[in-house]
Amino acid sequence: MEMKGSKLALRLRRLKLLHFEVVIAVAETGSLTAAAAVLGRSQPAVSQQLAEAEDALGVQLFSRGRQIKATIYLPTVLQYMRRSVNDSWQLKNELETLSQSGRRLLRIGTMPVTATVLIPSTIIYLREHGERIQLEIVEDIAAGLWARFERNEIDLIVGRLDERAYAEGVSAEAIFEDPHCVVVNHQHPLLKRKQPQWENTKNHPWVMPPRGTVLRRAVDATFLDLGLSPPIAWIESASPTVNLSLTAKTDCLTVISRSAVRQYISLNTYSILPLRLKYEVGPIGMAWATNRLDPTLNTVVASLRQVAGQINPNLPKAAD
Repeated sequence: MEMKGSKLALRLRRLKLLHFEVVIAVAETGSLTAAAAVLGRSQPAVSQQLAEAEDALGVQLFSRGRQIKATIYLPTVLQYMRRSVNDSWQLKNELETLSQSGRRLLRIGTMPVTATVLIPSTIIYLREHGERIQLEIVEDIAAGLWARFERNEIDLIVGRLDERAYAEGVSAEAIFEDPHCVVVNHQHPLLKRKQPQWENTKNHPWVMPPRGTVLRRAVDATFLDLGLSPPIAWIESASPTVNLSLTAKTDCLTVISRSAVRQYISLNTYSILPLRLKYEVGPIGMAWATNRLDPTLNTVVASLRQVAGQINPNLPKAAD
């Protein structure tokens, strides 16, 4: 058994990044010809490099025929190959950033809830304190960010934390609680009621979170707990921009975090109904790979923590 492991280790040393790029390209395009076009290589070269990769791994990644099909080994191999390729690109980008500007690079993935205030305020804070850090920011919903995180395309997730933030190999820190609220435009008929109830909201269209999301389950659970059937969604949307735009122009209702809508309340555009969800869906916080020992990451995390306390003094801090 030890001898077999030693032979495999020797074979794996023959693998290079070009082999990883070939496997990834074939998996994503579904053919050797298309992969060759994407990579700018000849089809025979791609076929040979794929065979070399499979020989080094000791398993077949694709079954050949009229159509090339993935075997059971491919998903596991892709996971590690994508990380390695992304690591190499990250190294290249960081070296280029250092050589061109003398600044260190950090890739941040932010959810919409933290994209409007917390992230911009932190960027300004870092500049004012003379930190030479180059930030790359991408905004996405939780599912998209965690997929990028798994592929090592981002270093830090900032947004609402869920069970994925507490998985093995992930470090997380909750910063503050940010409860959701039911939002309507400032002329909505429900505002004329002294004490609107959840059942009253069913007479108006709802812009709901997408099915399968934690927030959608929280909204549905609130209605079910009161013996009411959840409303049929007029629109399903995870975009705060779309949701708030529709809310401003129609009599619909939507659920959004208090910090995201707070800046608009003073403009007399929206109002918050006195309704509370049955349960909340997680605090606002940060998550990063536990094995990442990086002073740049530590600086940004500390800055986010400091800025969060300054811009959200009235929101409760997350429990330890």
